[in-house]
Amino acid sequence: MAGKLDEISRAIGALETSVRELKRRMDESGKLQARRHADSAAALRELAKKLDQHAASVAAIRPAVAALEIARSKLVTWASIGIAGVVVLGWVLEAGVKWAVTAALSHFQ
Repeated sequence: MAGKLDEISRAIGALETSVRELKRRMDESGKLQARRHADSAAALRELAKKLDQHAASVAAIRPAVAALEIARSKLVTWASIGIAGVVVLGWVLEAGVKWAVTAALSHFQ
């Protein structure tokens, strides 16, 4: 019976050692997770700060972009009017040249 009690005592000692090791590992894991959480939270705060700075920059640029859009639409309008004018002028010149050529050729007949 003494041998069996020694085996049980050793088994209990081994279990206690295992439990202590598991507790130590859990404590290390908890500390590591807390450190990772703190690092992630700091990184997220930094990203939020940068995002706020970019949002402020975009807000500052927005009036300039609106002005450029208006200028572009005016430019497109004037370009369309100019192209239409050139087309009409071309038709007038073509008609004038045809009339001049017809008048010149009718003189020789």
